[in-house]
Amino acid sequence: MLQIWTMKPKLSGLLSNFRILFAFFCMVAYLLSMAFTYCTPDDFYYDFRVVPLLIGILYTGFRSSIAMAAVYIGAHFLFFDHEMLWNLPSDVGLYLIPIAMYFIPQFRVGDASKRVRIVTYIVVVGMILSYVDYIVSVRSMMVQLDFSKVLFEVLFSGICMLTAYLLLFFIESILEKMSLQEQLHQVSGQYHQEAQKMKQLIDATPLGVMSVDKMGNVTAINDMMLRLFQVQGQVRSEDLIGKPFNYLRKHYGMEYPDIQLARSLQGEKTNAEVLQYNEKILISTISSIRNPKTDEVVGAVGMAHDVTELQMLRTEIGNLERLSLVGQMAASITHEIRNPMAVVRGFVQLMREKSDQSLHDYYRIVLEELDRANMIINDFLSLAQNRIVETEESHLHDIVNDLSPLLWADANLRGLGIEMRFASDVPHLYLNEKEIKQLILNLVRNGMEAMNGKGTLTIETKRVKNAVQLIVQDTGEGIPQDTLDKMFEPFYTTKSKGTGLGLPLCLSIVERHKGKIAVESVKGHGTTFVVTFQADVA
Repeated sequence: MLQIWTMKPKLSGLLSNFRILFAFFCMVAYLLSMAFTYCTPDDFYYDFRVVPLLIGILYTGFRSSIAMAAVYIGAHFLFFDHEMLWNLPSDVGLYLIPIAMYFIPQFRVGDASKRVRIVTYIVVVGMILSYVDYIVSVRSMMVQLDFSKVLFEVLFSGICMLTAYLLLFFIESILEKMSLQEQLHQVSGQYHQEAQKMKQLIDATPLGVMSVDKMGNVTAINDMMLRLFQVQGQVRSEDLIGKPFNYLRKHYGMEYPDIQLARSLQGEKTNAEVLQYNEKILISTISSIRNPKTDEVVGAVGMAHDVTELQMLRTEIGNLERLSLVGQMAASITHEIRNPMAVVRGFVQLMREKSDQSLHDYYRIVLEELDRANMIINDFLSLAQNRIVETEESHLHDIVNDLSPLLWADANLRGLGIEMRFASDVPHLYLNEKEIKQLILNLVRNGMEAMNGKGTLTIETKRVKNAVQLIVQDTGEGIPQDTLDKMFEPFYTTKSKGTGLGLPLCLSIVERHKGKIAVESVKGHGTTFVVTFQADVA
């Protein structure tokens, strides 16, 4: 009954419930033994009540043994009549209860052989007490010793000993099975937990992963693999487990290199392949899965990595390196061009002084074009040379005030007005005055050219949290959005005589000062350039 009960699924592997169940069934066992004895003739009063009582005490502990002893004594009042209660103190079971309780700690920590020895000691003591009790009772009643009864007592004691051994073996077998069941339950739980972790890891990886067994059936596949190969239809990775790989190719259009997969299942080493798949560049690698003990191929695992963006970045880096080389060469060439241009300009000025007055206008045009070419070269060199800026503590207002005569003169020639708004809480900054002057001149002249001889240009400074803003705003026609997105691209210009280097040069200056530049424009309402410097650099 105990074994059947403990094999129930809800109790399977729960060793904590075993003691309660064992104590209950031990009590049932010795109560049935006592009932059997007192329902039979007096000549057959022998029973096995002591065996389940002692085994129950040893396996269940002190508290259960007290309960079992109480039930045992109570059973005597139930099965004995009042005339026979006199033999209760001589019951061998009561003598053995304290002895069995004494051996409980040793029994719990002992192995199977030690438990057998403890049970043997207790049963032998019970046999000796039973013989002593019989001899004492015979002598007290002055009757003749019945050797047949003594022989039967010896035979019954041997049967009790054998029964105790069989019961001990039976209980140890149940405990071992329950222990194995509990270990199996724990291992199964750990396996399930680790399998879930592995599945989450495979699903979270940016690689497409798929594994097959030796027969080519899918054992694992993550969602990334389905996305990379754009598997057709609303299908989940769980729906494909157990399906042959050819089934995926046929029904879902998965174009994975099956030849490489087949070679891996044969144990061959394969190299990574580059796949062009639906405008994607994929790197596919497949490896064999081997049994670590027999080295037998038991499956294969394939991985796919989308390197499209990486390939594009490599291409862009290559283009940037070539452009950088071209820029360095162009900077060197333009630097060398300045020397002969300076010589040409000097001789043109000399020729102008010695020529007829009627030719002076021609020489003036030549000199202006030479100056314009020299200005373009200077802008290009400033943009191409990514040099380290030497800064010193300066105030933005002082730089603007130094430029104000030049700015007012330029505005008067164009018939424009200038308005300056300086914030009072602008701190000192570490700036390169020469470059900041060039930045302001470029922004102001761009604004003046955009207003076409009418309007007011506003130069404003503002403190915003840990930053200082320089704002240049015009009242021109504004800039279209498609043009606004290309404003800072080198050589892009909407002017007939523009070089497209002014605003890229401004961006380069601002970035060298670890700042930011932004432009806002509304068609018909003008354009605003906002340059932001970090105030904590000062």
